[in-house]
Amino acid sequence: RIESKAPFTTSTLQQEASTKLGFNAKKTMSLAQKLYEGVDIGTETTGLITYMRTDSLRVSSEAQAAAREFIGERYGEEYNTESPRIYKSKSGAQDAHEAIRPVKVSLEPSKIKTYLTSDQFKIYKLIWERFIASQMESAVLATVTADFESAGYIFRASGYTVDFPGYMALYEE
Repeated sequence: RIESKAPFTTSTLQQEASTKLGFNAKKTMSLAQKLYEGVDIGTETTGLITYMRTDSLRVSSEAQAAAREFIGERYGEEYNTESPRIYKSKSGAQDAHEAIRPVKVSLEPSKIKTYLTSDQFKIYKLIWERFIASQMESAVLATVTADFESAGYIFRASGYTVDFPGYMALYEE
């Protein structure tokens, strides 16, 4: 069983955006700042993410409930955990702000893509998917290992199959 990762903090967002998108920390924070301040999405100008300078992993119960409702409707109840996932912040973490998450789960990245720049969309999608995945059931993998002998040497091959994708149905780490 592989449990999903927590929603983003400032540092984990910067790390993931660097790894997955090739964005440096300054670019990531500039894009996140704009998403926080507000984007015109046709009917209104709205902030799309919570405050992006945080080292807290706390998430409001309303946001958890919205994520769980979305997961149940989109993926099925087997993708929801028995109870909402609570992540513990490191001791000494400033807890004034929540973890970085979408303000409204219903604003799926694909629904607002046309209102965002390409880079804003990439960051928003990363934040949105990581938050939803953080509330999903663990992935279950089965590991397979095979040893082969040839000319007195032993060769090992290993891999895995996915028994239940869980959060990996949405977010690959």
